[in-house]
Amino acid sequence: FGLAAMEVFDYNRENFNFDNDQRILKEKTRLQMQVERFRLFREDIEDLVELTVSKMDMYHAVAALLLGSAATLYTEGRMHVPGNSPPWYTAIYLISITGCFCYLILAVWLSMYASVASHSYGVRLRTRFVRLPIPSLAQLNAITAKFEQFEKQGVG
Repeated sequence: FGLAAMEVFDYNRENFNFDNDQRILKEKTRLQMQVERFRLFREDIEDLVELTVSKMDMYHAVAALLLGSAATLYTEGRMHVPGNSPPWYTAIYLISITGCFCYLILAVWLSMYASVASHSYGVRLRTRFVRLPIPSLAQLNAITAKFEQFEKQGVG
């Protein structure tokens, strides 16, 4: 009778151990899928931010080149008008180049600001709202089972 009881006890213990391994594997897979899900969220945010930053960097480069051209036109530009050009014509020419210069400075400034603001907002989103869900020690301890729990089950 003792050998049969020992065999049943070992059989139940093996089943408990198998069930425990399956439960741990299920929880581990769930945690890995949750981390991967949040990693994808973070990647989506990074892609959206990178789109805005790259666009603004392109605007910044183009506006800076045009700003250099406007400065060259303002300082070294010559009007090719036959004879002597009237003063009002020169004034309109210089005022239009000055307006272009002001708008280009504004474009450079705003594109730089938008790039920095988009990048900092992306960092804020990734660090405050879409953190990777790393399990706590209490969650990890809740996953594991001890043979003490097997012995507390009782017979029945």
